[in-house]
Amino acid sequence: MSKTTTRTVRIALVGNPNTGKTSLFNVLCGARQKTGNYPGVTVEKKMGLVPASRENRHSFSIVDLPGLYSLRPASPDERVSSRVLLDRMEGVDRPGHVVFVADATNLQRNLYLFSQVRELNVPIMIALTMTDLLEHTGQTLDVERLEDELGVPVVPVVPANGGSVDAFRKKLDEFVDTSPLPLKHLDYPEPLQRELSHFLGEAQKHHPLSRQEAIQLLFFPGDERQWEPNEAVLELAEEAAERLQKAGYSRPSVLTQARYNWSKSVLKNCLVRTSDPRPTFKDRLDRFLTGRVTGFASFLAIMALVFQSIYAWSGPLMDGIEWIFATIGDVAGAGLQGSPVLQSLLVDGVLAGVGSVLVFLPQIMILFAFIAILEDSGYLARTAFMMDRLLGWTGLNGRSFIPLLSSFACAIPGVMSARVIGDERARKATILVAPLMSCSARLPVYVLFIGAFIEPHYGPYWAGAMLFGMHFLGLFIALPVAFILNRGFLKTPPSPFVLEMPPYRLPMVKSIGIRVYEAARKFVVRAGTVIFALSIVIWALSYFPSDNAHMQAVEGRYDALIEQAGQNEAKVNSANPTPENPDQEGKGFTNAEPTSERPSNSDEGPEQKRANGLAIEKLEAQKERALASARLEGSYLGMAGKWVQPAFAPLGFDWKLTVGILSAFPAREVIVSTLGIIYNSSDEEEGLKFSLSNASDSEGNKLYGPLHALTMMVFFALCAQCMSTLVVVQKELGSWKYAAFTFVYMTGLAYLAGLLVFQVGSWLSS
Repeated sequence: MSKTTTRTVRIALVGNPNTGKTSLFNVLCGARQKTGNYPGVTVEKKMGLVPASRENRHSFSIVDLPGLYSLRPASPDERVSSRVLLDRMEGVDRPGHVVFVADATNLQRNLYLFSQVRELNVPIMIALTMTDLLEHTGQTLDVERLEDELGVPVVPVVPANGGSVDAFRKKLDEFVDTSPLPLKHLDYPEPLQRELSHFLGEAQKHHPLSRQEAIQLLFFPGDERQWEPNEAVLELAEEAAERLQKAGYSRPSVLTQARYNWSKSVLKNCLVRTSDPRPTFKDRLDRFLTGRVTGFASFLAIMALVFQSIYAWSGPLMDGIEWIFATIGDVAGAGLQGSPVLQSLLVDGVLAGVGSVLVFLPQIMILFAFIAILEDSGYLARTAFMMDRLLGWTGLNGRSFIPLLSSFACAIPGVMSARVIGDERARKATILVAPLMSCSARLPVYVLFIGAFIEPHYGPYWAGAMLFGMHFLGLFIALPVAFILNRGFLKTPPSPFVLEMPPYRLPMVKSIGIRVYEAARKFVVRAGTVIFALSIVIWALSYFPSDNAHMQAVEGRYDALIEQAGQNEAKVNSANPTPENPDQEGKGFTNAEPTSERPSNSDEGPEQKRANGLAIEKLEAQKERALASARLEGSYLGMAGKWVQPAFAPLGFDWKLTVGILSAFPAREVIVSTLGIIYNSSDEEEGLKFSLSNASDSEGNKLYGPLHALTMMVFFALCAQCMSTLVVVQKELGSWKYAAFTFVYMTGLAYLAGLLVFQVGSWLSS
């Protein structure tokens, strides 16, 4: 093939977990990547495009396969990767080229999977990562010797080094030009090798099989597959399996032992120790961060810093977003004064609804940035080992901690990441408690009520502490819930905890930026679709019917007050005529200066007129706000809230907060946009926080206080107000009964906890 030919090549990134595979994918594809799901499963599919350039002729369509340890999968994620590589995933073609990502510091373990992938008869190139870390351990790797041992190209690459990535990109171009198949295969014990070669040669006359597919037919005949060999191939496989059994080579352990012996010999020939390893600063830091006492203390301190930073750093950015939406609302409202319904729809519905949610985008981005930093640095894996001691009494183990911690960003990927748990009952228990973790959708609720009630009363430090406490409330509740589930319903047996410990490394800024961008994009898309649609629905329910008895009563009362104020102003004008008052011209005053005929209280006249004018303006503004409140109270939404409100009265929630709770089932953060519409917060410079903190009844008494805010936050910390999460629970566990159970038990917990907080708080304050 001509080297000047330009084409798009499909490449799969394959490797064990924690080998730097995703970091390499991010630096190669940048923002030109998209996510979805594989057909028929909820496993995430990540694909990206690497465009051609002047230096590099080919463009690449790269798929980042989930990490796996063997083509004999032990989890749903591994099953997907195995099926794609074996060409058994319906609707997904096997990639024509494979880039196998291997960690130089754990090469022996990585070579086990490589020995299987090499038997698929596809062109393979090895991307060797972590070579910089290997040198710090006092070892060097002979790359040329490694290439000769493996029979495929080996290219060292450090994703954090731009020059290294550029060199790798050029090698990738050369690799697809030549598309070399592996030159070597693993030699098994002689009787097995002879039987395998004979079977493969005969079977390929009837069906195109790879070496790995032939091995799976011989040793795992009942394996799930999308393709079905013809009768001739199956008959040959049965005959070969019988001969292997007679020869004593029918157990899969023969394959496993051969692969590990081979990987040891490769490492012995290619890895050279140049010096003895010495304790480093990272070693001392690791002992401190994973100590029995210091480990838990440092973890709590890091988490407290994270949530305090989320609350403190986002302030200016949030103020800027509020100002942008307020300005847009003012401009849009002024241009639509002749169309009150359209004006209300745009300003009070769309802008107030979507804007009141997008204002929390900076905090969500900061949260995801911290999670990415902690994960990429290698710290999160260590917290999983520490948490194994904490989770043991519940029937879970440290492997459950990663899905639980992932749920702090979003419960959906947290639930999906529970696939790595091998024991089915332990996986179910983890999925059922993962939604209790305080995800980013709850963050807008916390920040709203903390900013409206906690910070003004107790200061910023208590506000940060409250935010920290709300995020960990779900975790503390989840532990006894997991204990009850495991011991009472699922009866999960103890399971060993095995997790790979990645080395400490500096997180890549680009990789973190991509993850934050993806999180922000998903949040904005959600606000632009689900929340946008719900905002219009909620506005319509809160606006219509456009006239009701409440509005008529309010209008009559304020019209009377305004008329009385106008009469008072007329009296002042008659006693204090000026040229500016046309009705008084020609009655002895030719200019604005006082004369001898001016009444003796002439110094008070202008002040009184201004006061009357301000009173009328104030009454007009109060009338508009009162009409908006009366319209809402008599609307369909208000009627529904009043009908349900008695059930939430013991928690101290009025019908307005009840309406917010009902509207939040599709997505928790929708309550913020609902309250923004209910309180018409776009008309207030201070926004929704001001509206809530100053809300009062007809007698002027404050409707809400810090106790109401705490009750609302506790309720949302535990409730199941997320339709998407329930759908994912159903898909992961294969039954709606688990989703229904999750909704019932979480809603019950939220109600009981809110009831306890409000009633005890009311009793203590009385």
